[in-house]
Parts: sequence; structure tokens; C-alpha cells
Amino acid sequence: MSITMFIKELESDKALCRDAKKRTAQVNLKETSKFEKYCEVNSFIDLAKAEAQLGKEKLAEIKKRNKLRSKGEIKVEKVKEKADIETLKPFTRHEITTWVDLSKAGGEVAKLIMDSGLVEDVMTGWDVLTLVESTAVCTKCVLSWDKGRGCVANLMSGDSPLPEVAKKHNLKFISGIEKYAETKQEFDSAMAKELLKEIEQLKKVIVTEEKMTQRRLAGVIERLEAMAKTCATHDCKFYFAS
Repeated sequence: MSITMFIKELESDKALCRDAKKRTAQVNLKETSKFEKYCEVNSFIDLAKAEAQLGKEKLAEIKKRNKLRSKGEIKVEKVKEKADIETLKPFTRHEITTWVDLSKAGGEVAKLIMDSGLVEDVMTGWDVLTLVESTAVCTKCVLSWDKGRGCVANLMSGDSPLPEVAKKHNLKFISGIEKYAETKQEFDSAMAKELLKEIEQLKKVIVTEEKMTQRRLAGVIERLEAMAKTCATHDCKFYFAS
């Protein structure tokens, strides 16, 4: 079983994602009648009906302008030209969802919803970001130890030689990573500094191992060191999970 490294970024005021991850942005309701007017609405356009009424040539022009390839139903958001959205309105249907955007509902209503006992699921401000948006945040964050891609990443596969090599060279913390991953035991920045010392020892002795082992552990050591340096520098806790 592979092992992943995590840091406790929400405990650090340096985490650029912290506010977004702690803020509830949207909620899913198990029953909507009381708050139906605040529920999100999905709108769909039936392109087949549109073609039947507008003609194949006119619809082809609309699809070309908006770079559409579908033939059946599409979400209204796929149509970028406002004039075309208006043209396609007669062929649009609306579907009320069970999701509520709390920022649109407003503070008082948001509180009523959260206290209603109807909330079945939530999405944070981080959850609703696009991949492009979240990547942009991670790129700027000092806690983003994985080459600017984030603060969570895989350390090693289940058959990695790291534990065996660490045990062989008496590197107690590194040899125990598999055990720590089972319990998700948390470690502070002081332990990150100790880990860095073991990593330095590991980098010295790894050259005595077979070339294949050295190649397999190169990336593992690099990632482990990057995470430990970040936690040691910015006083952040970390843990492993399998």
C-alpha cells in the first residue's frame, strides 16, 4: 500500500488556502421545500429542438461561434455569446438542485440553513475552485512543498525499498514511516528537523546501495526532504497515511 505525506496546513497562518478551506461555500440539503428559492438551478439547452425550429444552418453558426460539438442537451454555461443564449432560450429547461450557494443566500439565510438540520453535505471555498484557480494559489504558497503543486503528495509505493534501507543504516524515524502511516501520528517542526538530519545521513549511505535502489529512492528522498524542510522552516506539523 502506498504512503502519502500530509502537512497540517490549516493550523498555519501562512497557508494561502486556509480561509477558503475553513469557509463553507455550498451546502446540499436533504429536503429543499423550505429553502427552494435559494437552491441552485441548472439550465440545459436542447440542441435537437433548436435545430428543428431554427434550422440546421443557423444552429451550425451558433455552435461554431461557441465552439460547441454536442448534438443533444448542453448546459447553458457552454454557450459563451449572450445573444446566442437569448436565441436559444425557447429551447432551455431549468432544473432545481438540492445545492445552495451560501454567499448568494446571504448571511441571515445562510445561518438559518446551517441551523436547520437539513444540511446533508458541504463544499468549502476550496472545493468550489477550479483546478486552474487552486493551482494558482498553491504556486504562490510557501507551504506548497511539492514543487508548487501543493502540500500533499505520494511518498512511496508499498514495495519501496526505503524502510529496509533505513533500517539497515539505523535511521530510526525513516524506518518507522510505515508504522506512523497506519496511525496517522502527527509530528511537529522539531521532529521535522530531526528527520532532516536522518535524510542527510541517508543521502550519504545511499551510494553504497545497488544502482537500481538508488534510482528508485532518488525521488522519494527528494520529496521527503522537501516536505521536512517546509515544516521545519515554517513551524508546521506533518503526518503520513497509507
